Amino acid sequence: MTVPAAADAPLLFSPLPLGALAEAAMLSMADVVFLSKLPASTLSRLWRNELWLDRVSGATLQRLVAVLPGLPEYVTKCSYGSRLAEALRECDEAGLEISQERVAGLLTDDRTAQHVATILATASSMMELDPHAAVSNLARCWGVRQDLALDALFATEPHGLLSDMTPLVKRGLELIDALDGGSNSLHTTVGYGILLHKLTKLTGAVPADISPRARERNSAFAYRSGAIGVLLGEGDTDTSIAYARSLEQNVLLRRNELWSVTSYYADTPRSQDFSLPTGGGFHNTEAEVSKDIASRNEAYLHYLVTSAIPVLLEHDRLFGTTTGEIARQLRNRLENDVSDKRVITAGAKLLELMALSGRSRTAPAEQR
Repeated sequence: MTVPAAADAPLLFSPLPLGALAEAAMLSMADVVFLSKLPASTLSRLWRNELWLDRVSGATLQRLVAVLPGLPEYVTKCSYGSRLAEALRECDEAGLEISQERVAGLLTDDRTAQHVATILATASSMMELDPHAAVSNLARCWGVRQDLALDALFATEPHGLLSDMTPLVKRGLELIDALDGGSNSLHTTVGYGILLHKLTKLTGAVPADISPRARERNSAFAYRSGAIGVLLGEGDTDTSIAYARSLEQNVLLRRNELWSVTSYYADTPRSQDFSLPTGGGFHNTEAEVSKDIASRNEAYLHYLVTSAIPVLLEHDRLFGTTTGEIARQLRNRLENDVSDKRVITAGAKLLELMALSGRSRTAPAEQR
């Protein structure tokens, strides 16, 4: 693959000389000189140069931003393109074949340039077997939108970025052995857990020794990561049953479940101490869980109704009762698209629990 220079990268934009940007805004050089108070000699050196951004000073750029419509957006796109081109170059040097067309296809509202550049950096650091860079990049992929981009890295053709995933999976398994899974730091805990999850989802087997008897937040996060990987990859409801049973017996696992779900959906800050919210208001989580209820496999649905949602209700008994969307989606799914009786029974039990919470919310004060 031939990776273009940053200024030539067509992923997001075609580089334009300063004059073209001004002319698109119906401004001449004289207009820009007058409005910006910049010397004509300065502008003349930049006017027809496509690489003018590499040659302009910060003070001059500030004055131009103030008078040229659309310039802030152009500068942002240039920055994105530069980072993407560099990440592609690093992947190429690491031996990964990634086409620009596939990268460009990922760039949607839900997969931003920042996220795509981060997953490319993740791939190159994994191929280089750089534990620190790998976990640092992976940890920045925690979140629903970031994960959409990361899924493309670990997806098979025709949906994935890689034509051959074998080298990346091999390096990932080697990294699992090399990484310090016992560290409780935010980046190491989350990065290690994400890698464990993706490899489990892809291969169908947890590539590390994890235990439901978690005593530290790192082991709790790793155990959950492996379990969710099995649910999504294999659709194994028995794994969800075992996970729910473990949560009942382990306060740390429940705390980790609450932090994981709400931070993944951006309702809880990803603080270094894994601190939990003091109240409810999990609006993003409620909306995303509703989508998952409607779309995920039955094993994952079982996990939602026996683990995730009960833990959320334990923290906030009014979770999901404001809009009622979770109950509506669950009722519809149980009536039309579930065959596993264990899921139906667990779902019905949760609906009863949520109905009680809803009645408690609307009951007059003297009846409470």
